[in-house]
Amino acid sequence: MSLSIETIKNRVSVRTFNKSAISESVIKEVRDYINKVDNPFRIPIEFQILDAKEHGLSSPVIIGADTYVAAKYKKVPKAEIAFGYAFEKFILFATSLGLGTVWLAATIDRKAFEKAIELKEGEVMPAVSPIGYAAKKRSIRENLMRKGMKSDDRLSFERLFFKVDFQHPLKESEAGKLLLSLQMLRLSPSATNKQPWRVVIDGNRVHFYEEKTKRYAKEDTGDIQKVDLGIAICHFEIAANEQSLKGSIIQKDPGIAVPDNTEYIATYELEE
Repeated sequence: MSLSIETIKNRVSVRTFNKSAISESVIKEVRDYINKVDNPFRIPIEFQILDAKEHGLSSPVIIGADTYVAAKYKKVPKAEIAFGYAFEKFILFATSLGLGTVWLAATIDRKAFEKAIELKEGEVMPAVSPIGYAAKKRSIRENLMRKGMKSDDRLSFERLFFKVDFQHPLKESEAGKLLLSLQMLRLSPSATNKQPWRVVIDGNRVHFYEEKTKRYAKEDTGDIQKVDLGIAICHFEIAANEQSLKGSIIQKDPGIAVPDNTEYIATYELEE
């Protein structure tokens, strides 16, 4: 099953589940997918499906979920970006199967999850997600969380996207054939909805940058905002591919002057 713009639009964070069992056939589909999910940096990301009761897994923000998916990587450059890209592919695939998911990093019993996934020295497990079927109504707790984080809010187009350099904000009317891909990128989830991605369009090159927030890089999660950049790149590429805007992800810093606390991440180079 291919991931699509429609899947991106349909994805919502789910924290309240109805406790309906996931069939073995659906679990198999998820397992088959995560066993082969790729990323453009060719960094191995190891996924596992975990039974919450068997491993004593929990999160104070999740109600009614019995199954989780976790993933880990060995500490190497760009691993956080690769993780974000690959894990969001899993999230979107689960969405396409009618399953609810949500990225969880800070609000989990991390020791229990790391034990369940057999985390070794030199490995990192940035995030996990429950999988299951969304309850008809969100819990009061979830509604308060969403309101507090302003989960449905997004920064304006011109705050996120630029043309040639960071001095010239890009208007939606100027985005041309890249408009839909940028709109799907803008829908990406991020840690506490910080939306750290910034994008500079220069000809056939789309440069991705991370606008860093202090204290978001930690030993046990890595730089979680680089994970967010992987999610953003994933959304952009899915939308571009669906529109036959073929290209490839490369790492070649264009040398554009950047604002404070901003780091070059990668470039999507469109075919001529």
